[in-house]
Amino acid sequence: MLWALHTRYFRSVIAVSFCFLFARGISAQGFDKLGMKKKITLHRKLPSVIHFTGTTFQVKVTSRDPKHADLAAILKDRLETELAKSNPHLQADEKSPELVITCIVTSFDLPPEEHFSNNETVMAKGPPNAQGKQQTRPTQVAVEYKKIKGSLDVSYEARDRNQHTLDAKNVPAKYSEDFNAATNQSVAKSTAGKTGDPFKLIFGRRSEVSTAPPSPTELRDKLIDEAIAEIVPRITTTNESIEVLLARGKLDEANKSAEGSLWTHYLEQLEQMTPFPKTKDDAYRLYDIGVAYEALAYQSESEDAAKKSLQEAAINYGKAVDGKPEEKYFIEPQKRIETAMGYLRKLEAERKAFEAANQQSAKSEPAASATPANAASAKTANKTSNKVRTTASSKAAQSTDAGVDADAAKPSNGAAKPPAKTPASRPVDVLTNDKVIMMSKEHVDEATIIATIRDAAAVNFDLSVDGNIALTHGGVSSNVLAAMRARAKKQNQRAGPGST
Repeated sequence: MLWALHTRYFRSVIAVSFCFLFARGISAQGFDKLGMKKKITLHRKLPSVIHFTGTTFQVKVTSRDPKHADLAAILKDRLETELAKSNPHLQADEKSPELVITCIVTSFDLPPEEHFSNNETVMAKGPPNAQGKQQTRPTQVAVEYKKIKGSLDVSYEARDRNQHTLDAKNVPAKYSEDFNAATNQSVAKSTAGKTGDPFKLIFGRRSEVSTAPPSPTELRDKLIDEAIAEIVPRITTTNESIEVLLARGKLDEANKSAEGSLWTHYLEQLEQMTPFPKTKDDAYRLYDIGVAYEALAYQSESEDAAKKSLQEAAINYGKAVDGKPEEKYFIEPQKRIETAMGYLRKLEAERKAFEAANQQSAKSEPAASATPANAASAKTANKTSNKVRTTASSKAAQSTDAGVDADAAKPSNGAAKPPAKTPASRPVDVLTNDKVIMMSKEHVDEATIIATIRDAAAVNFDLSVDGNIALTHGGVSSNVLAAMRARAKKQNQRAGPGST
């Protein structure tokens, strides 16, 4: 009888405890409900650097050093594959591409591995104590390491079918990792994995740290992949899937809208919901509001709208942290938002820098038409245009340049009319050393500066000893100097011997 009473008592306690835990699991807000977390997938879509709406492209890859021709061929094939994979609407077309992507492998280096040693403290066995027990004590030992390094530099440029430069950049890929010489185990992540570049944080390949040194072929492939991971998102919108947790509890009913990707409706439900009385509970509602804004930002076709939604997401994630600072799952979303905002900020800065360089180049185009070689044709064109606008006769409108000049030269009495005075031509606005130095100091990308030099209508570079010293002190790189020399030589050849 006593045993039966004890049994019924314990059963009652267990039943009550289970009901309490079950009720707590339903009402409490959090990420875990009865041992289950709710995850959804967000599709992060961020815009490319260039605005390309066509469907066909061509990739041209060459190498400055002929011995790297095989690497150039591999880069070409993989870049074509990745572009088509990122955007199914794109297809390679060698005959009539709407976009031409040109890459030049400017340098590729796999130096011999470096060996070095570090004095490190380890716990080593010491002599036994008086009781005969083994003791350990800190000991300094020399640990041997080897450093594996590699680098790849690619000059990238994208042009439309009219040969207008849409984007240009020098793309560096670097690898540096230390390995224990005795165990061959990696001791640190590659420096490429520690970069703060938002392009690489978002689109970089997320591979695990290798446990053994890469072979030369593997290292070459790593560098090629890193360069491609930076080029692809500049050309086409890139999509990435991200797993995100949803807060649970009384929020489960609203979460059904999130599971169906009805983000606007989901946001309305959460914002219209009565806030939970407890600040720590309401922090989870604010977190889910942040998720809704983040999802809307990734779906937005407008960059401005995406920024506003990301800012709202950051505000609500921040409020969630304030409401419950100890919740570890509130931290990662803030990092995600900062990465996405960093990408958009860098995207905007690069576009502005590129547009500024193009405007600088465009300023010199009117100067080309004012040169002596074009002065006569420009004057004739102006006279023809004026004659067409002022005459009512279709015959006069179709007059040749010579006929228009003859008519304009005859006064009413048939005497020769002196030529009218033309306004003085404005000074030629050409690309000079100072403008190149200015672009370098403003941190305009090297490839963009080189493209500006190549496309400039006229240049006037001082490439004397003093000029080269001033350029170097002004931060102009050796590659830009080489482009200036090549452009000046080309202009001199075009002018011909004896020209001033």
